[in-house]
Amino acid sequence: MRRLCIGFMMVLLASPLAVAQTTSDSPAPRAPRRVRITRADQLLPNARIVVRRPYHWSVTAHYGLGLKEGEKLLIVGSAIDPLVVQAIAMAAEEIGVSTDVVTRNIAPLARRMGREELDYERFNPGTYLGSRGITSRAGPDWLMDMADDYDVILGLSSRGSRFGRIGNKTARVAGLDWSTAQQLASPAVSYPDEVLDIIAKRTWRTLVNGKSFHITDPLGTDLTFSIDETNIERLKDTRGMATFGSRTLERPIAHEGSQQLEPQLNVTPDARGVMITRQAGYIPEIIKIYFEGGRVIRVEGGGQVGETIRAELKRFEDVQFPGFYPGPGVGWLEELAMGIHPKVGPAGPIRRRSGMLQLAFGTDRHNAVRDERPTLTVNHRDINFFDRVTIEVDDQKLVDRGRLTVLDDPEVRRVAAQHGDPDELLSEDWIPEFDQQSGRIIYPPFEKALE
Repeated sequence: MRRLCIGFMMVLLASPLAVAQTTSDSPAPRAPRRVRITRADQLLPNARIVVRRPYHWSVTAHYGLGLKEGEKLLIVGSAIDPLVVQAIAMAAEEIGVSTDVVTRNIAPLARRMGREELDYERFNPGTYLGSRGITSRAGPDWLMDMADDYDVILGLSSRGSRFGRIGNKTARVAGLDWSTAQQLASPAVSYPDEVLDIIAKRTWRTLVNGKSFHITDPLGTDLTFSIDETNIERLKDTRGMATFGSRTLERPIAHEGSQQLEPQLNVTPDARGVMITRQAGYIPEIIKIYFEGGRVIRVEGGGQVGETIRAELKRFEDVQFPGFYPGPGVGWLEELAMGIHPKVGPAGPIRRRSGMLQLAFGTDRHNAVRDERPTLTVNHRDINFFDRVTIEVDDQKLVDRGRLTVLDDPEVRRVAAQHGDPDELLSEDWIPEFDQQSGRIIYPPFEKALE
């Protein structure tokens, strides 16, 4: 029987915080105790799991590098916490993998030093949800020149028509979801593979076979859309190829450990309704984004964020992006991404946490955008829903007020029981608490560092 946590990580699963219940029919907020990580050896138990776990380019459930004795690993460490880089290198070298580390761009590394919370802690409402500049899937020349010497390159993503390619070779290329010390220390990393696998597959089966979707939350979000047969066939090209290198949707499509669909791939996109959010309190005032015919038709409020979105919608209103977009503009609802992992805590990545929802609009989900028109700006705006969202698929609740109902599936519980107490394994460690005035997530304090 595999343990949920190993070594020191048991500390992180202590009693939940005592907080008031938000509503009579919703669970009270709770969070695990948090201990600061100060040494790489504290991360070694989970680093060993990551380097040995089988490799998947895009994670269907769990993250792994699948390293073997005699292989060579290159870590591009510019955007990874130095303690994580050190722990991964130590774990790799324990099994006979030679490791080199390069940090050519130190700016992202410096920004991450000391970062303990989610990306939202460095949220800039004046620029977020606007154009993020010109990007390219091609790696820098200096990295391409090095690639042929390694079997695995960690810290770089490659997808689409470049699936599995870097430089002139096919290599195991991967970003790192657990890129901060607190994330790598999380019990989510050591969660039983078999349990997360069945959660992923049961959730994906509902999503990919769904026809009608209805999303609501306490703030007033009320959005519907459908998925047609043409959508699923196109999804095999746009995301199946990108994720697996083959035209298949038999396995879950994952993005940062969440599962996703693309509503705009319909012959006639039909998303309608409204998204209402404060983006965990980092949008200065409530923003309302209205949809009709699959695209944004009106944006109300949102302060500077709202102004930025309205300006970008206007800027690109006559631009036709390549791919399956049914018309010009960047307001197409192009992503539903849903987390599936019950043990992701305050350190994140937040979109992995079961029941968390991300809806996004823009024009950046097709390989054609970057491959055929690499000078077009990236237009992809994530709208995240953290608080008691409900997702109905074909009139059945896949998420019920923040609870992923797959976690209560009898077969999922049967598999979980083989690895421990199913009540514990299938309960969320973290139900966020929100400040009533600002709408921001309230994070539990850190305790004394482990010695």
